[in-house]
Amino acid sequence: MTNFSKIKANKPLFFSILIAIILLLTVLISELLGWPFLKKPLENLMENKLGRSVKIESPFKLNLFGGLKLQANGLWISAPENFDVASLVDAKGVELKLRYKDLWNIEPGDAYVIQSIKADQIEAHLTRRLDGKSTWQFNKDNDDPIRPFPIIQSLVIHNGNALVNDSLTKANLTVFFSTVEGDASIKPQSKVSVNGNFRERPLTSELITYGFLPIASQTKSSKPVSSKGWLQYGKMKMKFDGSVYDLFGKQTIKGKITVNGPSLGDLGDLLSITLPRTTSFTINSSIEKNPERWLIDIASAHIGRSDLYGNFKYDTRPKKAMLQGTLKGKRLFLADLAPAFGVVEEESNKPRAKVFPNQPLDFATYNRMNAAINIDIKYVDLGNVFRAPITPFKAAINLNKSKLSLAKINAKTAQGSIMGDIYIDAHNHKTTNPQAEQFNNALKPNWNINLVVKGINLEKWLQVADDRKKKAKEKSNRTPQSYVTGLLNGQVKLNGKGNSTTQLLGSLNGDLSFYIRNGDISHLVIEAAGLDIAQAAGLLIKGDKNIKMQCAVADFKANKGVMKSNVTLIDTEVTTLLLDGNVDMGEEKLKLRITAKPKNFSPFTVRSPIEITGTFLNPNVSLSKAPIAARVVGGVLLAFVNPLAAIIPFLDPGEGDESKNSACNETLNALKSNIKTHPKK
Repeated sequence: MTNFSKIKANKPLFFSILIAIILLLTVLISELLGWPFLKKPLENLMENKLGRSVKIESPFKLNLFGGLKLQANGLWISAPENFDVASLVDAKGVELKLRYKDLWNIEPGDAYVIQSIKADQIEAHLTRRLDGKSTWQFNKDNDDPIRPFPIIQSLVIHNGNALVNDSLTKANLTVFFSTVEGDASIKPQSKVSVNGNFRERPLTSELITYGFLPIASQTKSSKPVSSKGWLQYGKMKMKFDGSVYDLFGKQTIKGKITVNGPSLGDLGDLLSITLPRTTSFTINSSIEKNPERWLIDIASAHIGRSDLYGNFKYDTRPKKAMLQGTLKGKRLFLADLAPAFGVVEEESNKPRAKVFPNQPLDFATYNRMNAAINIDIKYVDLGNVFRAPITPFKAAINLNKSKLSLAKINAKTAQGSIMGDIYIDAHNHKTTNPQAEQFNNALKPNWNINLVVKGINLEKWLQVADDRKKKAKEKSNRTPQSYVTGLLNGQVKLNGKGNSTTQLLGSLNGDLSFYIRNGDISHLVIEAAGLDIAQAAGLLIKGDKNIKMQCAVADFKANKGVMKSNVTLIDTEVTTLLLDGNVDMGEEKLKLRITAKPKNFSPFTVRSPIEITGTFLNPNVSLSKAPIAARVVGGVLLAFVNPLAAIIPFLDPGEGDESKNSACNETLNALKSNIKTHPKK
């Protein structure tokens, strides 16, 4: 009583304490009542903070202790003025929780963090324009950085939908979501379903989580929620079975996924990553998404007849996402990658116009990400023309700033190898539309092809024709030889520009050089080329045999898609075959002439060159109208002397044996001798 009397006697102190008590009681009562008189000030505060119109429907209850907790019959937040949608959010039966630190410490460009949202019913309009501005941005100053979608740490919605219209991804989707909170006997269950169009293709999906919708975690100790889902994008289907946690926050995901569809390119379009166009595929994989990156373990990827697998890491944190890993496989059929080069199935009633496709290639997808992938495939099937596969095929794929390289190629086949690299620079590429002006004019990707062929055994590599097999079987049970045998060596150095395979071929510049060491060739082919009717007929009756090639060389120069023969010859003990002319790769036209100089005499030899004209689809082989004259032979021989002399030093003689080129030197001397005997007139 004495102390209270002293306080009462000290009037300033007394009134201060009394006011504090009254204020405290007022705050406590207001907190218990829910601060009903703050509804309008709170609307004004939210409008000022968000830069939007905000309406809160009564009954209204607000709690301020430990953060903001709002309960209202309804909450309405407008969309920006220049968006033609009714609102950003229109919710009924709302409970909203916000932490003070998330409101006051937010930096420009950061996502808003909402601790919890519960609603009986909600409708949201999520619209984004081509300029990146969206309805979920709350920037009052247009110069502020664009904010990402808000992070919602706990979401329970009994019945809701969101209308998504995103011009950047060409998405027009309706998202339905609902939550059953459950009771003692029923576990909570949430469901999200999506229907509409994404990247100009129909998309439908459904995700069921056995717990509250894991938009984000309620606490750091919250566990992932068991989930199952499916998605259909165009003709591609995907199934997921696993767990998800913090879906719009840290996005922790772990589980098994199965995907199948008509082309890997469809999966790339959906996920905005760079994948090639292929034949139909099925992928079975384990995936894990942690705060840093995606971890992808592909147990099997069946693409057409190909059987592949691999391990990858996909990191979205850099400015441009990065894919790293190793692609392995039991077998790869090149035909399954044909769509990546523009090959499409022809309509049955529509005849093919050309061999090579002019379909635009997907260079625009090169800008989606960067990549560093090692390739190690045990078996690569090259197609019906080749008897031997590549075993193994090793290379490194690098994609950086729309520049793609297939480097360090090391392909073993038929006791030999193919090594080198292929490089495509598409950083200036703008369109894949063949009707667009850029497709046929500027901004075409640059190609560089640099390959070295060493020691490929042609007899083991090339397939024997069916008719040759049949005839050999009729005469003996031995496997017939190829028309050409020996060890193939050579080099390809080409460059060009093009948005399609046809454009690339029509722009090629560079050199192709090949030679065959220790080889032989069908006697029938030689006599037929020399048009020795008597001997050829005899061979058909008695059976074919191969004869040794003393020198076999082909050297072509490419200029704007036209491959011109510098020197192409096959020299045997009975005939020297010379090929001159050119091949137009862009127009797919042939203009070649085979001149044969038989070394033996036969009265039935028709000394006329063979002309090969027409197109790749419809070649025309015919005899020249007039018999070949000595001056024509001399002219052809003279044209081949200097190119042959130039290329001989570059022919690989083989390890430790420089005498292997002596045969081509002898052929060169013989050509010079023939020119002296039959000088050009």
